[in-house]
Amino acid sequence: MNELQLSLLGLGLFAIVLVVVYNRWLERKYRQKNAPEPSDEPLTTTDDTAGGRQEPSWDHAEASMDSTMADAQPVEPALSETQAVTNLEPLPALTEVESWVDAIATLRFYEPRTAGSIRETLNQMGAERFERVEFYAGDAWHRAEALPADALVSNLRGRLQLASRLGPVNPDTLHQWIRSLESLAQMLSAGLSVESESTLLDRATNLDAFCVRVDTLISLNLKSRQEPATAFEKLSREAGRFGLTGEFPNYARVGLLGQVDFQVQADPNTSLVSLILDFPHVLGPDTVVVEMLDLARTLANELDADIVDDAGRTMSDEGMGLLVHQVIRLNAMLQAQGIEPGSALARRLFS
Repeated sequence: MNELQLSLLGLGLFAIVLVVVYNRWLERKYRQKNAPEPSDEPLTTTDDTAGGRQEPSWDHAEASMDSTMADAQPVEPALSETQAVTNLEPLPALTEVESWVDAIATLRFYEPRTAGSIRETLNQMGAERFERVEFYAGDAWHRAEALPADALVSNLRGRLQLASRLGPVNPDTLHQWIRSLESLAQMLSAGLSVESESTLLDRATNLDAFCVRVDTLISLNLKSRQEPATAFEKLSREAGRFGLTGEFPNYARVGLLGQVDFQVQADPNTSLVSLILDFPHVLGPDTVVVEMLDLARTLANELDADIVDDAGRTMSDEGMGLLVHQVIRLNAMLQAQGIEPGSALARRLFS
């Protein structure tokens, strides 16, 4: 093959390449011209940068269009539904300690459902069977009763508290709760995720044992040296001066946020005035116990009384100091588990 033939062969191959490129360009131009209009709705994605559980997401616009197509009504922009849910106050993120205190079950719907239809199903089954229910909508968890009826829900979360002052959850109660969730999942065509009964019962036992160790009533008493009726009358008359609210025989020291710090109770049967601090229910118990002891000393002077323990023994300053150290130790134990004394979780757990 001489040089001329090689040149002609190269020109031929180059011409073929040009024809192929030109045909591809024409094909692409035709597709762009005849393609359907792109949707204005952006695809939703879930960001898992926090390293926690990734919640599913879905296209609100598609679900809204499907639900209204049958009625031949104009489709409302999906943004209005999202804004309605976003304006609601969402629940805070689930904490590790809540996952310890509560049994948590999650139902994931294969297709989003309206909050109203789910609530109707719950009421038909008996909403009290589920104790506490939350809905996932608008990229956040909400109380089931807080969402508008037309809000679209992709997940449902049920909770059952595993222990209280009555002890660990009853095995029959736990069994019925799980069976009810299984029935609800079938009725709503949802996938159910929940720990086994044996695992939850073991956790309930451990939780109850911990609660028993820290659940303490700190109390001391005033025993009048004079006629008890005289001391009671003065307490009733001057309760406000001592920073107490209430009426005879029950008084309380109320904190800045309106919470009860400790109680003062007069008992005509025993002739005692008792100061009682319910440790798990008190915000800042290490500070409040000092205030309670200060009031005990003030009342002892005002009512001409001795400070005694529940056995009637006189309490020294050293004994009252031991009460302060006990509260500090209990406070540290509770906080180490992520439970703040006086918080909503603490009041719920120790109820």
